[in-house]
Amino acid sequence: MSDSVLVNQVLIVNINSQEKTYSNSQGQFIINANLGDELRFVKEGYERKILKIINTDEVVINLIKLVTEIEEVEVKKKLSGNLDEDSKLFNENKKKIALNNDIKVYFKTKSSGELMKPKPGEFVQPESSGITFGEIKNKWKLPDLVEWLRENLTDDYFISFGIGLPEINSFIYYSLQSFNTMTILKYGYCTEEDVGNLKLHFETSFKKFG
Repeated sequence: MSDSVLVNQVLIVNINSQEKTYSNSQGQFIINANLGDELRFVKEGYERKILKIINTDEVVINLIKLVTEIEEVEVKKKLSGNLDEDSKLFNENKKKIALNNDIKVYFKTKSSGELMKPKPGEFVQPESSGITFGEIKNKWKLPDLVEWLRENLTDDYFISFGIGLPEINSFIYYSLQSFNTMTILKYGYCTEEDVGNLKLHFETSFKKFG
């Protein structure tokens, strides 16, 4: 539960036995556990929670929702109602439009042949069909991406799914088979959007893994 809202598809992992299950649409779950075992609760958008079993009673788990940061929004200046002040905004826009139009005209106008002729003593680059550089190599290979993921997401992230430490590499390679890594490998860099998409992909892949 979270703020009295039933949460489904919460991953529950018995850290001791590595048994795992998911909560149903009513937020309920059943998992085998012994006294002293620790259960880990994982759900995207919520703080992780660990519960140690100290008795055989039913328990209610409260998950805390993570705060979602709102992207910065640009607020444009509104009209004030003062004719003198508001007219300055329109005049400024007109100047920008006029300047852009002048630039477009400049680039559209063809230079005359006389103007383009080299002056005496100037070097003229001979025309050629160009230079072929061959295929551009990727900055990363797949093992580089796997190493980056383990270092930046940390092994604890993958263990929270219920994956054993020796299985982490196998799981990542398995998941990346169905993920488009072309741009990441080409530039050798993961954007925040890439990381978010990878996390969602890992959640989906985990259900099929093993």
